[in-house]
Amino acid sequence: MSLTLRTTSTRDALVAEVRERILSGELRPGEALTEAGLASAFGVARPTVRSALQVLVSRHLVRSSGGRSLTVPVLTEADVRDLFFVRTPLELLAVREIVENGLPLDAAERSLAAMEALPDTAAWGDRVEAHTAFHTALVDAAGSPRLSRIYPAVQEEMQLCLAQLHRWYPGPQDLAASHRALLEDIRSGDVDRACAAVRAHLDLALGRLTT
Repeated sequence: MSLTLRTTSTRDALVAEVRERILSGELRPGEALTEAGLASAFGVARPTVRSALQVLVSRHLVRSSGGRSLTVPVLTEADVRDLFFVRTPLELLAVREIVENGLPLDAAERSLAAMEALPDTAAWGDRVEAHTAFHTALVDAAGSPRLSRIYPAVQEEMQLCLAQLHRWYPGPQDLAASHRALLEDIRSGDVDRACAAVRAHLDLALGRLTT
């Protein structure tokens, strides 16, 4: 039993480490990920690497490129547009539910405060995590367990998208300011205003990421 728990813990640690390297851009789009290479780099057994890679594939952070070859995904413009095609209605649904029922936004406020507290020197990966935490908290505020199960998979790919295309994304203060304005529109209690703000926010992001 102890051996099983230790192996699972090592697997999870490896998943977290490879994920961080992908989202930070250290592992580049298209870069091959091999069992032998990762086992050597991290000093773990190949079955542990194989299990970790399976998790990363299931989270769309690693992609099969034919045969047994695995690579960091290269997102095309079509991929990005499809991502927003799925993401936008989910966030609109959540915001409509929040505004119509006056649901609390405490967790979203805390996530936004953490984003605002990031220094200008914050690593891009930290900014992406703060961005994800805010949007996830916003969706969770709708109170739908199933929506909260579906949405993280979308945000996982969204993080990959931001990792690859962040040259078009605003600086730390602009990022926080735009999300503060969005939260204020949602707090307005006006459903049309809130939904229009969400759509404009996501349309702007899509435009930047497909320029």
